[in-house]
Amino acid sequence: MEKTLELIFTKSDGAKKTLSIADPREGLTLADAKTAADKIIAANVLTSGGLELTEFTEALIKTVTIDVLA
Repeated sequence: MEKTLELIFTKSDGAKKTLSIADPREGLTLADAKTAADKIIAANVLTSGGLELTEFTEALIKTVTIDVLA
């Protein structure tokens, strides 16, 4: 089973941008995700199409099960 943390931001044009992080630690909380997202916004190190990330919108953990066919 694979897990991915998805941090969803709003860009300066109002569109959404998703940042995916593989293998998030167990027990991650919304408060943890928000703290990380706020640091990303404050550092202004990521852009999308030349537009700044302006606001944290939500966090999701996506779980995928992969079954290999034999």
